[in-house]
This record gives sequence, C-alpha cells and structure tokens, in this order.
Amino acid sequence: MNRFLSAILLLLCSCGKNNSELGDLIPPAQPVLNIAVAGKDATHPEGDGSGAVAVTINSAHAFNYRIEFGDGQTASVSTNNTFTHLYKHTGVRRFTITATASGRAGVSSTGTAEVSVYRKFEPNPELVAMLTGNGTRKWRVDKDAPGHLGVSDISVFTPAWWSAAPNDKDGLGIYDDVYTFTKDGNVFTHQTNNSLFGKKEYLKDFDPSLTGEGDYTLTGTAAADYTETFGYDGNDKDEFIVFSRKGHLGMYFGVHRYQILERTDKQMTLRCEQAPGAWYVKIIAIQ
Repeated sequence: MNRFLSAILLLLCSCGKNNSELGDLIPPAQPVLNIAVAGKDATHPEGDGSGAVAVTINSAHAFNYRIEFGDGQTASVSTNNTFTHLYKHTGVRRFTITATASGRAGVSSTGTAEVSVYRKFEPNPELVAMLTGNGTRKWRVDKDAPGHLGVSDISVFTPAWWSAAPNDKDGLGIYDDVYTFTKDGNVFTHQTNNSLFGKKEYLKDFDPSLTGEGDYTLTGTAAADYTETFGYDGNDKDEFIVFSRKGHLGMYFGVHRYQILERTDKQMTLRCEQAPGAWYVKIIAIQ
C-alpha cells in the first residue's frame, strides 16, 4: 500500500512540474493585420497591378501564425509573423484576409481585415506571338471575307444588322490601311495613306473642324499616319486589344477597345461597342 501511495504522489508531482513548464495559458491577443499593397499610393490606391501584398500580424503572446488571403489559395502557416502573397485575379477585387495567432498549448485568436487589390491582365503568350510575331507584324482589313465589317445590337455577338460583302467599301480609304503591332514597347503604327474611313461625328477626334454625321472619308494631313501604344485586357474568358489614344481597327467609331471573338494564326474577328450597337471587323496578317 505504501508503494502504491508513493507512486500516486510521484505521478502528481510530475504532472505539476509539466504544467509549470508550460507557463500560464494566456490566449494571444486578437491579431491586428498591417497590410501593404505593392505600389499603393494616392494615384494607385489598389496598387501597381502586380497583385502583390505583404501582411504583418501583430498579436501579443502568439508563437505561430496562420493566414488565409481570401482567394481560395492554400493557407500559409509560419512562426514568422510576416507573410507575402501574390493574387491571381484580373482587375480590382476586394478580399477578406483572416489571420489566426496561436500561443501556448494551441490556444488561439482570430482577426480579419479587408483589402482591395488591382492586378493587371497578363495576356496569353500565344496572343502576343500571334499579334506581334514576337517582334513586329502587319495586318489589314480582310476585305475579301464576307462579314469583314458589320454591326448588330449591342446585346448580341454576330453582325445581325449588317454584314459587309467582300470589297463592300472599296475606294473609301479603309482597305489600304496597314496596322503594325510591335512587341517591344507595345507600339502600334497605323499607316493610313492619308485617308480614314468611319463615322463623321467621331472622326472629329482627328479633325475638330468636321461637322455633321454619317459615313465619311477623312483625307489629307488630318488623316496622316500615326503611332501610339497599345495594350491587352481581359480575364480568363475574354481577350481585348486596347489603344491609348486614337488607335482603331477598321472603321472609326471613336472606340479604342476591341474584344477578340475569334483568332487563328493569321486572322482575327474583333468587336467594339458604340451605342446603340456593336461593330465588327476582321483583319488578316500580311507579314
């Protein structure tokens, strides 16, 4: 019996010693998240388009940290309280970041914070290669193709209202235009041969003295060749070519953003929107 009592006392003393080694089980303070969005400033409140963020978790009595960035990617766990992350969305999105701080014996506290992050569109390398030839490539309106120009209601994606027959606009200053896309610097050059065809009310962008509306061919120095930059936009499903100033493809409607509906190695069908309709153009590579 004495041996039995001695064993129990020894066990109790051992448990007391282990508990004292753990120290007081003080729960971590609720985490405070300090979030730094890469490139964020007064001009770029959602960042520089890289999608990169850095988060520091402050929580007294915490030894381990777990963070979820709100975009479905796997959570990160570390004994370091600073984390970096790269979002993969396109455009501006708002995320809720959740941090869990753990202390002795796994006791934990949780905190959240919201952040808006901009990530610019990264074009498919196949699109860049097709458009620029990974160097410089020239295009023109595919004048011999049915439906190389067209228009529809803005709610549909085929030229239901009007579809141009081959060479339908011959002699109006559109078929001799050459569009050159250069990969280095995203440079766009429009060889106009001193004539531009489009809607007169929008061709005022080239010649402010114009009055009136309707189909019109602008000629002379106001319609001279020009060079500017272009870019890409889109998401997982849609691709767009965007011009910085006056750039356009086909007829001019005062629009500088073109959705790519179809593309092969040598041909593209594009769509732009200008109320009350949507306009279409097919272009073909000549280099």
